[in-house]
Amino acid sequence: MDESLVISADLYKYWHIDFQNGSIRIVCQDGQILDDKLEPRHQRQDSQVATSTFDWEKWWIWSTTTRNDLILTEGFNPASPPPLDGRPSVYLDQNRWRTVADVLHDPARVKDPDELRAAQDLIGLASDGGIVLPLSTGHLLETAGLHGDQRYEVGLAMAHLAAGWQIRNPLDLWQHEVELSIRRHLGLMENAPVLHPIVTEPGALFGRDTSLGITDETPDLDKFMAMLTMPSVILDVLIEPQRMPKNPLTKWVTHHAAITAQIHAEHLPKEQRRRLARRRYWNENIGYYTAAYRRLSYAADFPTFSDSELARLFAGSRMVGLVSELFIRRFIDHMSKWGRNDLVDMFHLSSAAGYADYMCAEAHTGTQLRDAQRALGRPETVFTTLNDLVTAVRSDGARAESERASSD
Repeated sequence: MDESLVISADLYKYWHIDFQNGSIRIVCQDGQILDDKLEPRHQRQDSQVATSTFDWEKWWIWSTTTRNDLILTEGFNPASPPPLDGRPSVYLDQNRWRTVADVLHDPARVKDPDELRAAQDLIGLASDGGIVLPLSTGHLLETAGLHGDQRYEVGLAMAHLAAGWQIRNPLDLWQHEVELSIRRHLGLMENAPVLHPIVTEPGALFGRDTSLGITDETPDLDKFMAMLTMPSVILDVLIEPQRMPKNPLTKWVTHHAAITAQIHAEHLPKEQRRRLARRRYWNENIGYYTAAYRRLSYAADFPTFSDSELARLFAGSRMVGLVSELFIRRFIDHMSKWGRNDLVDMFHLSSAAGYADYMCAEAHTGTQLRDAQRALGRPETVFTTLNDLVTAVRSDGARAESERASSD
């Protein structure tokens, strides 16, 4: 693409990318049509996405799959905050997404009538401006374990109902919270960075430090091209027909299982085990805090935090307060069976419980997160059934756009 191109709705009506022949067509407001080849970095072989069209007036992207299914994605404006427009954010774990996908493609698969009705209501709210359903990297990882038509159905449901909304990569949110914690400790909250957690920013779920993310320094044309192409990148990952092998994360699992065994071997009273587990979590992650402290204070040393200070430090962070509690609970429960899914569940569900307005999760981690919210004195926004979730969302006033219009 020509770097001199001006990004303006006054000039253009549509930008249309055809991934199958590697071309881009620009339709101008004056009727002129410009054709060009797509840059190699934006081309993909064997893509499940056929085309992507940006509507300059509506500021959204239409993507079509090779099976001719149509997906709408809301656009991104780096100069404005995320356009939630009063819509609450609702995060679903993988199992709940599979229920929603079943309802979209074959409602008879869902045998529980309460869950069926709740999923139908959730679909209506998401499709008609009532809520946003953000996707995470965790969804991409879990969907990668599916294949064939099932993966296509689940991935298509996710892309359709998320409409481009994402929750940032947990590592980005974690590092942001670490910086804020250190800034509060140092009294440096003035001009502290702001990081919107639920966004339409291209590649936000992959992380800012990856080649798929963008930063404030990314040139405007690159941001625009990322907005235009990222919906098809994510859609392609979601509906790729081949199952991807899962990393067993053996080293991570073995390491954390050993910590649980070590704490159990101390034979301490529960409260002492909690303090030991909190300290162990701190030692496992102290590097993030020391790096932020030295960058902000220009000091080589690092302060010592007491047990009570650590508890307050963690509790003051929306995600860290929850994820640290999950680690503490599993460190002190010698019956805990660590597995590869724990890494995905603990970090992605903790970030969602910290930043989404509502979350529906699998029973084990969902119950622990709800208990953690209660212990921290926070609103209890985590549910383990779609029926309970939708009941809460509705009782708090969520309405579809058509419902709001008919009541005026």
